[in-house]
Amino acid sequence: MDRHEVETHLVGDFDDISLHELANREFPMSTAVLFVTTDARVVPPGLVKVAKITDSVEDALRMCASASFGAVFCDAASLANGGSGFRLGRQMRRNGIATPLFLMTNSLLSGMEGMAVASGATGFISRTAAAILDALKSVAMGVVPSAEPALKAVARIDQPLPEIDVVIEGARILLRKYAGPVASMMVDDVLDELYSKHPDGVPVGVFAEAVAAHVNSGKARSDFLRELLA
Repeated sequence: MDRHEVETHLVGDFDDISLHELANREFPMSTAVLFVTTDARVVPPGLVKVAKITDSVEDALRMCASASFGAVFCDAASLANGGSGFRLGRQMRRNGIATPLFLMTNSLLSGMEGMAVASGATGFISRTAAAILDALKSVAMGVVPSAEPALKAVARIDQPLPEIDVVIEGARILLRKYAGPVASMMVDDVLDELYSKHPDGVPVGVFAEAVAAHVNSGKARSDFLRELLA
């Protein structure tokens, strides 16, 4: 088992046993389903045999690059090493991985769906077996949320990244000079906050100023902005 992979445990009995039957009858998966979660009990029993599980964004990206998955289900937050589903969505987009990604949460808050879509997710669902199976059914039927066309558009390797993605990548590298090895995590924290306020897309200037706030001195902050937006 990989360093960050977590052991699969069966979920307790369902009130409606048809959920278990659906997982086997309607989703005879020819490829595995990846779950990125700190709690393997979220995996519906009928998918246990085809489920691959990790709690790390880095491991999830590595696994998606080396294997084909029917879909990826990821906790929106609280992953290993400070990772989040929003970060996974952004990195899947940048790496050209167009596998359907569904972010899971215990409570569907207003505005969070827009944040999930903006980060590159296909959908935002409740953390239940029924929602997971419904999402898989939508993938199997070729009916997915409107986020997918945008995801496929930005996932094409032969097209340049949007300006905001280029600036985000530049910030991850440049901020290390000013804030050290935690720079990437700082950028993700900024994005998680900004996407909730700008669900239709974060303006480059707003993002740059928010990241610059993590640079201590005024002169260094000015230097950071000048280099970032050059």
